[in-house]
Amino acid sequence: MHDLETPGLELFSTIIYIFLIFASVIISLVGSIVFITFLTRRKIDVKEEIVYNRNIGIALVLGSFIWTLAQMCLESVKPIMNSWYSRFASGFTFKSALSFAFGIVGALVNALLIGAITVYLSVKVLMIINKDIDEWEEIKEGNIAVAIVIAVTVIVVGIFFKSIIGYIVWTIFSF
Repeated sequence: MHDLETPGLELFSTIIYIFLIFASVIISLVGSIVFITFLTRRKIDVKEEIVYNRNIGIALVLGSFIWTLAQMCLESVKPIMNSWYSRFASGFTFKSALSFAFGIVGALVNALLIGAITVYLSVKVLMIINKDIDEWEEIKEGNIAVAIVIAVTVIVVGIFFKSIIGYIVWTIFSF
C-alpha cells in the first residue's frame, strides 16, 4: 500500500512544483514591467519601446530585471519543496497544509520584495556613480552601451543576493 501512496504524493508534489515555477514566471514578468515603469517615473512605456520602437536597450534592461526577479523567486521555491517533502512524508494535517500555503505566499512575496530592492539599489548606485548621465533617457534614445551596463549590474547584484533569498526562506520553512 505504501507504493501506491508514494506515486500519488510525487505527482501532487510535481504539480505543486510546476505551479510554483509558473507563479515565479508571472511574478517576474509582471513585477519587472511594473518596476521598470516605477524606476523611470513613467517616462518609459515598456510595451511601446520594445514592440513599436524596437528599443533593444529597454529589452536588455527589462530582461535583466526579469532574470533577477526570476532567480529570486526560483531560489525561494527550492526550500519550499524541501519543506514540502519533509512535512508531508510524516503526515498530512489541515494545519500543516494551511501553514504551508501561507508560507508559499510569504516566500514568493519575500522573493519579489528582496528582488525589487536588489534591482532598485543596483540601479540607484549606478546612477549615483554616473551623476552626469541620465541613464533612462540614454536608453530611451537607443544607447545600447548604457543598457548593457545597467543590465549586467542588475544581473551581477542579483547573483550575489539570490543566496540571501534561499537562506531567508529556508529559515522560515525550517520551523
